[in-house]
Order: sequence, then structure tokens, then C-alpha cells
Amino acid sequence: MSDGGKGVSNLRESIVIAVSVLLGGLLGRLLHLPSGVMVGGMVAGFFVKGATLGELPSGDLLSVVSQLLVAYVIVSNSDVASLRAHPEAVPAALFYIALLLTFCIGMAFLIMRLFGIDLQTAVYATAPGALSGMALSATDAGAETPVSLIFHLFRMVIVLIVTPFAALFLNR
Repeated sequence: MSDGGKGVSNLRESIVIAVSVLLGGLLGRLLHLPSGVMVGGMVAGFFVKGATLGELPSGDLLSVVSQLLVAYVIVSNSDVASLRAHPEAVPAALFYIALLLTFCIGMAFLIMRLFGIDLQTAVYATAPGALSGMALSATDAGAETPVSLIFHLFRMVIVLIVTPFAALFLNR
């Protein structure tokens, strides 16, 4: 296939996957899933991409725009007043982060040894963080982003499904 044919094929795959993400996001919202638009869109998009074996190119511009959008959403949804009202949360949060990072880095070493995943990818796969942030960071660092995304996608979907049930159970 010529380069022009490959470009048309990539465009077609991009459109099919974008439509599946949009439809999955709509379905996730209609089903009232936790973070339904994102979870539904990701699950549908990954399912369609896996079924079509899509190999969509991504570039630096997409990464930069994605990082800017994530930064904007985080900043616009932040409440600095809450931090001022609860300064006691800062040392607890820092302790929690140190403990969590220590555990996650230990898990990365274990995963590297047991499953043969390179350490850089294992660190990004086990790091606590949002799927989009970890994917962008792993891509920029040169880790195997698809491998780390599998960890985060499974973690996110399972946590979003189990947490409401666990909270109800523990609240009794």
C-alpha cells in the first residue's frame, strides 16, 4: 500500500475509533457509570481499536494539547480555599504519597522480575495517578505506554466499579 493509502486507512481508523469513543462515552453517561463518559469512552474505544487492530499515529502536538487540556481541567476544578481551610491535610497527604510511592515502586520491581516488563514501563504502570496523566508522562519518557495503560485502565475500571459497593458495605 502506498503512503497515501496508509494515510487514508489511518484516517478511517481514527474516525471509527473516535466515533466509538463518543458512543461509548454517551452510553457510559446514560448508564450512570462512575465517570461514565470517560470510562465508557475508553472501554468502547479500546474494544474497537482491539477489534480493528488500529495502529493510529500520535504526535507531539497531540501530546502537548492533551497535557494542556488535562492541566486546565485540574486547575479549573481545584479548590485552593479547601487547602487553606484544612492545613492539617498537607502533612497527612505528603505521608500518604510517600507511602504509596514506596509501595508502587516496590510493586514495579516485583512486576519487572516476575513478568519481564522493563523497569521504566513497570514504574509508570504502577504509579498512582490518573490514566491520562500517566499515559502522557509514560509517552514523553519513552516507556511502553500501551503496557502501562493496560494496568491503569484495568485499575481505573475495577476501582470505579468496586469503590461504590465497598463504600456502601463499609458504611453499614
